[in-house]
Parts: sequence; structure tokens; C-alpha cells
Amino acid sequence: MLSLTILALATAAPGVPSRAASSLVLAQAPAPGEAQADLAQARALASALRYEEAVVEYQRYLGQPNRPTAERAQALLELGFIHLLLDDTVNAEQRTSEALELDAWVRPPADAPQKHKDLVERVRAMLAARPRLELLPREDASRPKQVRATLRDPQGRASQVMLRHALVPGGPYRAAPMECQEGTCEGELPSPSREASFTAWYFVEALDAQGNTVARAANPLAPLQLAVIEQKPWYESPWVYAGGAALVVGAASVFFIASDPRK
Repeated sequence: MLSLTILALATAAPGVPSRAASSLVLAQAPAPGEAQADLAQARALASALRYEEAVVEYQRYLGQPNRPTAERAQALLELGFIHLLLDDTVNAEQRTSEALELDAWVRPPADAPQKHKDLVERVRAMLAARPRLELLPREDASRPKQVRATLRDPQGRASQVMLRHALVPGGPYRAAPMECQEGTCEGELPSPSREASFTAWYFVEALDAQGNTVARAANPLAPLQLAVIEQKPWYESPWVYAGGAALVVGAASVFFIASDPRK
């Protein structure tokens, strides 16, 4: 059961520095575990106006793997507000953005300070206006190398969409432009030396007029993987960080997916 968190703003006693003129009052249901202890410590430090120390503890908690999505999103939202109190707008917006991307429904409690609500709504509007790429399921068996994606770009920031592809894990990645019509983009993974069977790693990104990346579907550290066997799509899967092997039953081939040493 997820812990319940209540954020409220209280007036500080005379003599407290202006940027810490408010305190975070947090109440939560107790829960065991090292990660929960780090989160409880972070909230306690924030309540005591020890914001810089609270930031460290929030980061320690967020470094714990396998925390529930809603819980992580709430912690990120709280950390974003602490950055706001520390006059760090860049990190305040970044943490709030991460919270909303994890859980689009996360929000401050009804009695949260207005400045916190304004931060969340401002970042929510920024995310809504940001270009977004999403890969589409494969639908044409006669075109096994085809890659399709949708582009949502309310402000028209993207000028081109590129299919980045490599024949080995980790690249180097080559680029092929995708053709886009009415928000749907299409491209094909090239066959090496016209071979009928090959494996490719790939991701898709949208670039603005200056060549800056404004949206991605997958990325160089977590690409998608496609194996084409005799011009037919055999499998398509995300990057497997733990490594391992996939065996084709009845065939004399074993395909290994290498782990990413940076993870």
C-alpha cells in the first residue's frame, strides 16, 4: 500500500531566511524498507527547513530501483517543489517533468501552496506542447524492415524525423530520413550487403531546423532490436540490459543480446 503524503505550507518563525520562510509539513503512513526510510528522512528534513539536506535524501531514495511508479512520481513532485523553494527553477521544472512523465495524474494536494500548483500546471502545459514520437506496431508482413511512428507536434518544432540504426549493439548508428504524412512517419532499415537475414538496433528521433533533438522513440542506450530472417521479421524487442540468449527452436542458430555495461 502506497504511503499517503500531505504537503502544506506553514509560516516560519521570525529570523528564518526569506527563501525558507515556509516549511513542508508532511504526514505519511509508515512503511518498512530501506527506500521508505530514505524517503521518510527526506520528508523529515524538508519539514525541518533543511532543504539542501533533503535534496540529497530524495536523490538517495530515487536511486533505489523497483520503487512503485506512483510513489516515485510523488517523491519527484516533492523534490521539484523543494528545488523551487531553493530558487532553482531549472531543476524544479525538470523533476516535476519527470514526475508527470511517470504518472500523468500525479498532483499536489488540494491544500498545497499556490506556487507549487502553478509549477505543476506550467510544466504540464510545457509537456503538452512538446513534440512526441511513438513507434507503431508492425502491420505489413511484406515489408519486414519497415519502421513506422507517429509524430505529435502541436507547435511545429520538428523539421525532420530520422531513423537511427546500427548492426551491432551500441552503434555506431547511421541515419536514414523518414517520410512523414499527416503525422505518420515511415522508414526502412537497410539490409547489410543485400543479405536476406540480419539483426538491427534502432531508435527514431525528431530534429528541429537547427538539428537539435526535440523528441525520441527509444534511444541509443535503450534501442529497439529487430531480427529479419529470410526477409521475414523474426522478433522485435527492447534492449535486454541483463544480457542473455534467444534460441530458435528447431534451428541451428542462437542469437545473443549483449548487455549494456553502462547500466
